Amino acid sequence: MVETTRRPGIRDVAEAAGVSISTVSRALSGKGRIPDSTRARIRSLADELGYAPDPAARSLASGRTGLVATVVSLPGNAPLAFTEIDYYVELTSAATRAALERGYALVLAPSTAGPETWSRLPLDGVIVIDPADGDPALPILRHREMPIVFVGRDLNGRPDDLVVQNDRGAATRLVLDHLRDVSGGDVAVLTLRTFESFTEESLVAYRAWCEGRGQPPLVHTADGDSTADVAVLQEAAAAFLAGDERPAAVYCVYERLAVELLVAARAAGVRVPQDLAVATVNEMGLASTTEPPLTTLEVNQARLGEMAGELLVDALEGRPVASVIDVPTVLIARASSDRRPDAKPQRNSARNSRMPVVDARTRRNRT
Repeated sequence: MVETTRRPGIRDVAEAAGVSISTVSRALSGKGRIPDSTRARIRSLADELGYAPDPAARSLASGRTGLVATVVSLPGNAPLAFTEIDYYVELTSAATRAALERGYALVLAPSTAGPETWSRLPLDGVIVIDPADGDPALPILRHREMPIVFVGRDLNGRPDDLVVQNDRGAATRLVLDHLRDVSGGDVAVLTLRTFESFTEESLVAYRAWCEGRGQPPLVHTADGDSTADVAVLQEAAAAFLAGDERPAAVYCVYERLAVELLVAARAAGVRVPQDLAVATVNEMGLASTTEPPLTTLEVNQARLGEMAGELLVDALEGRPVASVIDVPTVLIARASSDRRPDAKPQRNSARNSRMPVVDARTRRNRT
């Protein structure tokens, strides 16, 4: 007969530590009021004995499944190949790591998941990336009354929503000030139609910036709401360049718009940055591969994902949480906005609307 080794249980840890089973449970879960020294001793003994909580038993005891989801929000049921976009890949990967480190499995739901999926999926919580106005999944998720963390504000959200975001006002002012400084003239914005907070808050900040500088707002909007429609982006870029009074600089709120603008500028004989300074947001990792390389706002998507994962688990486990967490942005100035012949990439950062912009040439910033 083959003799099997019994797996250590919570009772074994309690006997070794000379405490009750409930004390061991509180020490390992991080809950309850017990001395830090006792908690550390129990955890050390559990490691020595090779004890690990049984996932099924823990689920029954807590009433949780240990399963959370993340979804990229879209208006309607339009599909999105988000696995091809660096922003989403890095954000969801970081959120997955953060959840796993806290004992939760994170699933990546397709953007086309219907009401049936969200109604029946046994979830403890969900991370919604870029909540879109008109996304049919949002009312269903809210109705389930489980913890939700939004990466970016829901335009129709609640004051107590849990949000991880960049300070869009500070980020927008950072890039606009840069473009104004290098071009010496008016700065326009080229964007898609508004359906989520990133675009909306960027435009609000842009109009306020224009008012403060006595410049008329110059907003050019592509006839579409998806960067997947290349023809729409090309048409918008060509129309922008064909205007009677072209501005000195332009901030493209979406990276693919900026890429198509560079192509259209070459075809039209418009020199970048000599005739037009260009900046955008790093979404797809294309900025350093274009000609000229694009100046970008780096939104630190890995940090956004990490903070979203940690915030969701904290909310699930009843820990005190901040309603809104701001992640700093960094501006990397490249050749598309720098007219010096020997220009090299420069980094400026904006942490939030209450903190000054810091020039990385004189001080290294922590991000």
